[in-house]
Amino acid sequence: MFKLPEDTYKRYTKFLRKKEYKRAYRCLESLLHQFPDDITLLCNIVELSVILWNHPEKGRKWLIKLANIRSLWPDYLALSKVEAQLGNITRAKKYLNKAKELQKTQRSVNLPGVTPKKLFDETEHLIQYKEWDKEWNAVAKPEAPTKIESSATRVPKEKKDVSQVSKDRDKKIEIKSKPEIKIPTQKIQFPTYSIPVKIESVKDEALSSFVKSGISPLKEIQMLIDYTHLTIQSGFDELLCLNTLSGVEKYWYQIETVKKVLKRFYGRTLLCDEVGLGKTIETGMLIKEYLMRGMVRNILILTPASLVSQWKEEMLTKFGIEFTTTDDFEFTKNPANFWKQRFIIASLNTAKSNRNMPIVTERFYDLVVIDEAHHLINRRTLSWKLVNRIKKRFIFLLTATPVQNNLIELFNLITLLKPGQFKTEKNFRQEYVTKGNLKKPVNKERMQELLRDVLIRNTRSAIDLKLPKRYATTVRLEPTELEQEVYTRVTEYLKSLNLKKPIINLILREAESSPFALKSSLLTLSPGDEVKDIINTIDNLGDISKGRALIDILLKNPDEKKIIFTQFTKSMNYVIDLLGRHRIPHSTFRGNMSTREKDIAIARFKNEVPVLVSTELGGEGKNLQFCNTIINFDLPWNPMRIEQRIGRLHRIGQTRDVFIFNLSVKDTIEDYIIDILDNKINMFEMVIGEIEPILGYLGEAVEFDDIIMGIWLKSGDRKRLKQSFEQLGDELITAKQKYLESKTFDNELFGEDYEI
Repeated sequence: MFKLPEDTYKRYTKFLRKKEYKRAYRCLESLLHQFPDDITLLCNIVELSVILWNHPEKGRKWLIKLANIRSLWPDYLALSKVEAQLGNITRAKKYLNKAKELQKTQRSVNLPGVTPKKLFDETEHLIQYKEWDKEWNAVAKPEAPTKIESSATRVPKEKKDVSQVSKDRDKKIEIKSKPEIKIPTQKIQFPTYSIPVKIESVKDEALSSFVKSGISPLKEIQMLIDYTHLTIQSGFDELLCLNTLSGVEKYWYQIETVKKVLKRFYGRTLLCDEVGLGKTIETGMLIKEYLMRGMVRNILILTPASLVSQWKEEMLTKFGIEFTTTDDFEFTKNPANFWKQRFIIASLNTAKSNRNMPIVTERFYDLVVIDEAHHLINRRTLSWKLVNRIKKRFIFLLTATPVQNNLIELFNLITLLKPGQFKTEKNFRQEYVTKGNLKKPVNKERMQELLRDVLIRNTRSAIDLKLPKRYATTVRLEPTELEQEVYTRVTEYLKSLNLKKPIINLILREAESSPFALKSSLLTLSPGDEVKDIINTIDNLGDISKGRALIDILLKNPDEKKIIFTQFTKSMNYVIDLLGRHRIPHSTFRGNMSTREKDIAIARFKNEVPVLVSTELGGEGKNLQFCNTIINFDLPWNPMRIEQRIGRLHRIGQTRDVFIFNLSVKDTIEDYIIDILDNKINMFEMVIGEIEPILGYLGEAVEFDDIIMGIWLKSGDRKRLKQSFEQLGDELITAKQKYLESKTFDNELFGEDYEI
């Protein structure tokens, strides 16, 4: 992938060869935001706009800048032609005269193969032609008569001779004959001069000794202040954070996005990259950059409850920033003190509660990040009001679907970022929305111009992102008699007890992973006879149905790299023992291993053994694209965690098709979940990251795990449980349809007009 300005320039030349001038123009525009006074880039964009693309209106501003920088007569001559083409005759003559004056003192500046006199003559002819064309069009318009006659001489309209009208008209206006001109066809060559420039920052030790030295005179202090300001203002061309990131694959469009937010948007932006392109990575890079430059001191990240832990892990493992979250014990213990922390990740629903909202809105935050910001599209909601009331310097809104139903939602989001950008809602409706159709924009070019001040939307097609295909197979297994006995007795036992939901959730998931994962949890419940009987049954189990299916899959292609995922340590131990008995070489990856141990495990998997047995890799950021097969020994109830597993392999850098095997025992919750995710909404065919917005359309304020738990608690028997899951599947189909409609709307509205 492309990472440097040189790569962006290569993309420009690539688009130029393909005659994709619009994309080529945007590449040069992006480079000129980084290097605004680069003569070569300015010449390139002028030539592209005026000559190749035939869009003089786009080249005009760059040509003016070029002329102002080097003040050469060919630039003003080209500017004269551009103004003539645009119908600005007065300006065209002004620039032509300027070019003639400069040419007298710039005799050494010439264009190869043509004399200045010939160029001046061609330009004068062009101006004469455009001037004549303008006058002719003004005369030829069939408008009101040019002469008002008195009642005494007026000829009745129905009797007035047509020839007389022509004679009268000829008396009033003398039409100039069309001048004979030669349209210039020669390509203008702009002379360029290259000056090598090398920029180096002050080394840390030099700056440190300067800061830590004794009392400095006022002049030195002023120099330090000036240096700091210069570093902040002009130093965004080189990001400080890039060498500090861990396990982050930095792609060119992400780096360019970060620079654009820092330099042009001043820390207030709507990041609308399509799903799977790394909005979280871009945000983490921005956060790290601001912290390293001392531009922010405290940060608040608001996200759906299901993503709180994921954000915490991403920020810690990839960016080295430790956040306190609403999932932590400290929040429950002392909520008032929690909101005073420097770095906070909070559930949006928690922050907007009656208890917390006054505390959240009382404090000032240097930076606020809102993930899944489409939850803020309605100004009447408490979520929108909360974010609007928060006092903040910088704010990032992240969403792949900024508009879901109508254009007013877009106005509401932009108002949070930059109040007054579209004035009032009334003005927005009048200027940019078709009357009677809130989905259809008018004055689209002007709206796009204003949106480009706050919005970035990288698309897969614009960055040429093509991932290999993904294939999923669910292996639905018949349990052995003892397995079925354990599962049935455990579920009946749980229903007979008055336990808290988290405990029931844990035990049910353990039972579905493998009976061996159950023992520890059952022993903590009660030492009664029922528990002892269940444990005795578990101890008498041999290989379970999942174990036999796992070995069959591994032996079919023994040399191919495969990752086996499981949630629980006891299930992992069973799998490791199973592989050992079948003499299958493997490596293990556990969450409690040290960083060095994890690195060794991954290296061994890559270079020595065909199988890795792993608990959740989460946000480890390990590069596993050398493997293309996943075996889910068990499945999380949260679909986003399933996505997270797949995303370790099916990501940028993967060159082969990815194969996913899901093991599930029939008539378990795990089995019902995979059925509705796979058969109802085809989750495994969707882009990584799309499941979250789909779940958002369910209209539920709780996590998906809690929805599943609610279904189990309300279902008295297996038949009702199955019916409830079928109903959830139908709701997911409706939610997916709504998501696809909003996605289509966003693609039509934004297209590729806001990418880097």
